[in-house]
Amino acid sequence: MTTASSFGETSQSSTSCGSTRLTTPEYFELDSANSAQFFARWRPSYHIMPQVGWMNDPCAPGYNPATGLYHVSFQWNPNGPDWGDISWGTATSRDMVSWEIQDEPILSPDSFYNAKGVFTGCFVKAQDGSLNYIYTSVSSLPIHHTIPHEKGCETLSIATSFDNGKTWHKSSRNPILAGEPDGLDVTGWRDPFCAPWPNMSQALELDPKEYMFGIISGGIREKFPTSFVYKVDAKDISRWSYIGPLTNFGLNYRPSRWSGDLGKNWEVTNFLSLSDEEDPSVSHDLLIMGTEGCLEDDSTKQNCPMGPSRPSRGQLWMSGSLRKNEKYGDVNMSYDFGGHLDHGCLYAANSFFDSRTQKHVVWGWITEEDLCDDLRHRQGWSGMLSMPRQLSLQTLHGVTGALASEISSVTSVKLTSEEKGTFTVQTLASEPYLPLVESLRRNPGVQQLNIGQSTLGLQDRIAEIPSTSMQSKQWELDCSFELSKSCSAVGVSIGHTEGFENSTRLMFEPLNETFKIIRPCLSSPSACAFINSSPEIAPHTLFRKRNTITKEEYTEPLRIRAWRDNSVLEVFVNGRTAISTRLYAAEETFGMRFFAFDEPSTDATKASQSDWTELQYAKLWEGIGC
Repeated sequence: MTTASSFGETSQSSTSCGSTRLTTPEYFELDSANSAQFFARWRPSYHIMPQVGWMNDPCAPGYNPATGLYHVSFQWNPNGPDWGDISWGTATSRDMVSWEIQDEPILSPDSFYNAKGVFTGCFVKAQDGSLNYIYTSVSSLPIHHTIPHEKGCETLSIATSFDNGKTWHKSSRNPILAGEPDGLDVTGWRDPFCAPWPNMSQALELDPKEYMFGIISGGIREKFPTSFVYKVDAKDISRWSYIGPLTNFGLNYRPSRWSGDLGKNWEVTNFLSLSDEEDPSVSHDLLIMGTEGCLEDDSTKQNCPMGPSRPSRGQLWMSGSLRKNEKYGDVNMSYDFGGHLDHGCLYAANSFFDSRTQKHVVWGWITEEDLCDDLRHRQGWSGMLSMPRQLSLQTLHGVTGALASEISSVTSVKLTSEEKGTFTVQTLASEPYLPLVESLRRNPGVQQLNIGQSTLGLQDRIAEIPSTSMQSKQWELDCSFELSKSCSAVGVSIGHTEGFENSTRLMFEPLNETFKIIRPCLSSPSACAFINSSPEIAPHTLFRKRNTITKEEYTEPLRIRAWRDNSVLEVFVNGRTAISTRLYAAEETFGMRFFAFDEPSTDATKASQSDWTELQYAKLWEGIGC
């Protein structure tokens, strides 16, 4: 459960517009007759969300081969667009593309032990064929990592279905764990995740047929954030036995700008093991975690001080090695390399292994924190799930370096030395679930537009998709650039005024190794009191590689893929940098322009087009949808 948005920080990070009259700017003037228009103004079409109300964390994603149905639930307040009365909404699908969302909660507060909420949890299919939700049950509020944690306010509970998910019954033994382990002063203890973990079984010398493993997210006050590890009886998944904390990196551990801040408290931690596609015998153990209590970063913090802003948190991942502590009998996970799963407004990522496609699939919560409370109340809903994403290991061979940084300082990748001074680089990659992408492109009326190779940067040249070819707020873009050595900025601009004065810009700055999304903003001087339109900023580099045949060095192309769904924009750069954001001032589109800025050359012989940044291709699918 995302308590940073539950118990106080929402009111601090989202600003009521009441003190600034909604009569200015006139952009927001909608009388009661236009309430349906306001409801739909920023609402996406192909993202999972309930019809009305507040929603946050994805819960219990999973697949049931007995019915061929995928399941995903989410934290939901069906009674209004603010956090409260937290239940589980749920949706099912046969293809992870088209979803049937139930009108009523599937789990709700109904007893003393969960009277204050049914918080985040996971999906487990037991050996007896039953489906199970294992979740945090809450009996007392408030809960936050900055205040003392009342023992037993967060407990572990289970709900079971013997009819393949049609009905769910909470166990009469709930809560199956009455709270955090004795003797620990925790900052939180919630969001269970349970699955087989072969490498953990090996480290603890336990039979993987007899035990699964569960982790519960939190931290130990004034010491470190962590996940608390339990062994789970595979024959009776209500039996959890505490092993110990999984990690101990201290407070606000920050390996570098590439890896983020591990904070003071963790939420919705998941574990997974990814096999090396080139050598399946080698696997990497990874954690995905939401990190609370991160230190402010002045280099990226752009929030308007008078308007909505986001809490200081991150959505991270890390890869590490498991080692048994012989003295205490637990297992510690080292930090080998890690980074941001998403650099934008996505949080509380929750994942599962899809046995049908053999892919690890993750959802995140796309927040509404950039919109002030009054506007969020008027639209009547808040938040949605991201597009499902499939995770993999990205492997690059023959790497000689990064654009500007010493490659050894890029702590989001694993480096392995090769012969002749090159490296193999590995890191976590993500992309939208491929069957969903293909289905969105098949939507009736989709138009595909293509731009071929074009030289940019030379005499302010641009390549352009005209406004007459862009009529919707739902599209997919795939484009690639080959950068010159003198390139200072390159990207794509989506115009929201005829002259592109107001635009969304997806821009890479090679010298700074930084990718930015410059978001459109309203023309009113007081606009930032209503909407946070500050830029999204992420570290990103391109790797230099050596051709094995010619021995020539070159820089990998910059590839940008983006999906827009009205106010939601999800961007993926070279597969390894993801940024989710919201566009609240982008209701009109006047085409796209692909641009590059190359520094002037003093070399009079610089006449060849190969000396300039080039757009290799651009593909646009206009009007995508389910």
